[in-house]
Amino acid sequence: MAHTAPTVFSEPAHRVARWVLPVVLGVVYGNWVAVNRRHGGPITGADVASGVWSALAFTALCIAVVQVLRRLRRDLHALHALLRAVFAGVALGFLYSQTGDDLRPVVITALLVTAALFLLLFYRFHTRADA
Repeated sequence: MAHTAPTVFSEPAHRVARWVLPVVLGVVYGNWVAVNRRHGGPITGADVASGVWSALAFTALCIAVVQVLRRLRRDLHALHALLRAVFAGVALGFLYSQTGDDLRPVVITALLVTAALFLLLFYRFHTRADA
């Protein structure tokens, strides 16, 4: 007899969270981008516009990644881990690039985070796979 984990939330709550969570994360991300672009200076329209566009792009990409992952077979652990890690690495790299730092540390940091997250997620998905 297979044991399944009890669900904490109902299916309608999961459906709502599937859309609300990316929107909330997008708003936080957009605000973070705008703050990084300010460099401690006054708030400008360009900073706000950049934050709004970043929030919209992050939300749209996050929803797209979730939808793609839902349609993939569950046994493709490497692809699941790779998609999530690349999304996180690109998001972090863009966020870091808004600080005005040199491009080399931005790319190195994004690649290291992507590789580390891929290894972590692949290990998690592989060890917790359904038998």
